[in-house]
Amino acid sequence: MITLKDMPHEIQNFVRDHNLLQANGLTGEDPAAVHTALARLSEVVLSAFAETAGQHGSREVVWNLASEAGTAPDAGQQGADLVRNVLDDRYHGTVHGVVKETQVQTATVGRLLEVAAAAALAIMGRLVATHNWSAQELNQWLRPYQVAGVVPPVAVAAAPVLAATGASGSASWLSAPSNILLLAVSLLALGEFGYIVGTRTSSAEVASVDTAAAPTPTDGLASTPPTGGQYTALPVVSRTGTGADAARSAAAVPVVLKLKNGLRQVIGAASTESKLYQFLIDPTKEVDLVDPTKDWIGFDRIYFESSKATLTNESLWQLSNVASILKRFPEAKIKIGGYTDSSGNPLSNLRLSRERAAATKDALVGMGVPTERLTAVGFGSLDNITTNDTEEGRSINRRVSMQVTDK
Repeated sequence: MITLKDMPHEIQNFVRDHNLLQANGLTGEDPAAVHTALARLSEVVLSAFAETAGQHGSREVVWNLASEAGTAPDAGQQGADLVRNVLDDRYHGTVHGVVKETQVQTATVGRLLEVAAAAALAIMGRLVATHNWSAQELNQWLRPYQVAGVVPPVAVAAAPVLAATGASGSASWLSAPSNILLLAVSLLALGEFGYIVGTRTSSAEVASVDTAAAPTPTDGLASTPPTGGQYTALPVVSRTGTGADAARSAAAVPVVLKLKNGLRQVIGAASTESKLYQFLIDPTKEVDLVDPTKDWIGFDRIYFESSKATLTNESLWQLSNVASILKRFPEAKIKIGGYTDSSGNPLSNLRLSRERAAATKDALVGMGVPTERLTAVGFGSLDNITTNDTEEGRSINRRVSMQVTDK
């Protein structure tokens, strides 16, 4: 079986055996330089595919492309587009590095990227078909490339462009092995910190809320006392989840979201931010214009003062993260919905749900999201998603969620 460390060589063989350079009009430059550029870009492509497959919400994207590579004429173009999206602000620096090293023209490097993507997908498609791999099994095979976007140690010497060059062509901070180790340790630390924050709403905390600060019978949404301290959180709700322990386990896996101007977010894979980002960046996820109940994403770390629509300071972190994601996708629009449980006065609950949805919208507008991209609605107890017979069930029904209405 082809191993991952053999893939750059296999891509070279595939390109040669299928005359892809000739077919794409890439024969006008020095063959040795083109060969070197293709080797570097093979590493870039594999790292980008591995990064995508390693994201919880995008695991099947690479698998689908690989599975269709033998029958889809534009698989190479789609693969190259995916690589460019993954690289984002790193793309031009990577291309510049290959150009500087090989003296191959910039336009040629762009076309070689498409050739490398097409060859890699075809080879992976063959592996998927031969071994009947699932998306998860393909992800496991690609995993050595999923260390902060750095190629495996066996490939670093052969492909320094991935760890070396920026717009100036000089060696970057990542070129030193000790710095790579420092970066990996830092990411693990940030992931652990994000995990702690993202899982602070465990059932134990909810149970320990001071009864004096608990919602009144007419307060159908989760609250926190204005003086701070203990609080009840608005949980991310899954219709198919298995409780807080399962959510905590999933959130423990950190992911890195690439935003505008080189900004990054390190958050839990099951967090609100990750779910929103993956929906927006995945081209296979479409807005459902028929069923208004689909694809709602619950805020899991926003809180309100008791019986009020006043957001607490603890809420600003997640709202800031969501605002940054929305700025990364300037065409996206979302609907914000407030929900209550079915206890108390229905009209009071409906009014409070509207006010809290509006407060969430206003906070995002204040963070720079254009108001025309946001809609706020209150649903009261219209869409309870679990029983109201227990406190745990009522706390799940009290929530603020969002739905992408345009991408």
